[in-house]
Amino acid sequence: MGMRMLLAVSTVLLLAACGQEGLTAVDPPSVTPSGPAPTATTTAGVRHDVTGPDGPPPFRVRYDRQELVLHPHTYCYGNGCVDGVVADPPDIGSPAEIQVYVPVEEFVLSVHARELTRPPRPGAPSFDATCGGRSFEVPVEDLGGGWYAVRASGPAAHYDVELFAQGGGDMIGSLRWRTPTAGPMPDPSARLALVADHDGEPDSYGLELAVEDLAETPTDVSAEIEVTAANGRSMTFAAEQAADRCRGAGDLYFDRPDELAKQAAGLGDFPFTTTVTLTLDGRAYVATAVYPDDEIEGNEPSVALEFAPELPGA
Repeated sequence: MGMRMLLAVSTVLLLAACGQEGLTAVDPPSVTPSGPAPTATTTAGVRHDVTGPDGPPPFRVRYDRQELVLHPHTYCYGNGCVDGVVADPPDIGSPAEIQVYVPVEEFVLSVHARELTRPPRPGAPSFDATCGGRSFEVPVEDLGGGWYAVRASGPAAHYDVELFAQGGGDMIGSLRWRTPTAGPMPDPSARLALVADHDGEPDSYGLELAVEDLAETPTDVSAEIEVTAANGRSMTFAAEQAADRCRGAGDLYFDRPDELAKQAAGLGDFPFTTTVTLTLDGRAYVATAVYPDDEIEGNEPSVALEFAPELPGA
């Protein structure tokens, strides 16, 4: 697939050959899992209701006896790929549940929510920042026939919600949702990218250690990484948190030192055993993973980390 270029969807669309052939657009049935289609139909605001000439049909979002026709701002479909941005997505209010129709038979839906935390400024969208808010994947229920149920998750709050459908191509649409009640939070998770496989040889593209969905953001944080190659050679070093402080609540991210990550890849051959000691407000949590055995499919070269004791969740 060709490289995408980031463009404001309200001004221009970029079409580039990306060869997403064999995808099947499907019209929504007149009767959904929740009953007949609503008679009132709403459409996303100015220029949100436009898909490029080779783009997929829109999402259909049903809630409180209304329907939002939501055209994707980003997609790879047919012969074109488009990247777009929506700064102020359509606001659906505060339904307890939404139902989403994915119009391409091969696509499967996933949903991501980002909590909005900053009050509006004059001339700015209703909410314009997510620093300090929660950011997490929202569970979806496959209802069949292209329909999915999405229920409130996380703290009751305002969220920018991203609908991401993919499978041989993809399409992304955004909306704003004020959840009326609190819902479940995902369990904490962690991953480490350190050593990579470059044409059969150990290499490193730098260090990335991500910890997500902790019960709260700790005040005092440190992380130590021990790496051991198959020949028994090892080294230990401290990971450093990213300089960008705009992190979601309960999330930690370390992205340095890259030069020591490169040294670690030069210790020997596969497999590499990595032990991460994460200290949160004085309590130590330890996880061990093996590369490439524990590599996360779709998030290569990251390995999944399972800590003992378990990381504190919401």
